[in-house]
Amino acid sequence: MKILLIEDDQMLLDMYTLKFSEAGYEVFKAGTGKLGYEIAKKNKPDVILLDIILPQMDGFMVMENLKKDAVTKKIPVFFLTNLKQENDVEKGKELGAIDYLVKAMLTPTQILEKVEKYLKSKR
Repeated sequence: MKILLIEDDQMLLDMYTLKFSEAGYEVFKAGTGKLGYEIAKKNKPDVILLDIILPQMDGFMVMENLKKDAVTKKIPVFFLTNLKQENDVEKGKELGAIDYLVKAMLTPTQILEKVEKYLKSKR
């Protein structure tokens, strides 16, 4: 299974990459929204973990582009961010996010578990 991590914090990107790689996932990663969108179109991951505050294109704009594109519109996306304002959560869900995960409130293991639970429910 392929997962795409779109995160501009290199330390977090490395930590989540290690966590998902150890669990057997093929991991693609991007440090900007624009690159993340391009990687999603090219590699068609099974799941995307998407930060909101990103250089070049924020996570909401990436999500809008993913959902408009026939190639990527069905890829499940989890927002993974520290923005926890109610209006951000609502906007994320309105755009079609599977879930809205707040980094500061979850360990990498808990995030992996949420993604795996979702994937198992879709098999």
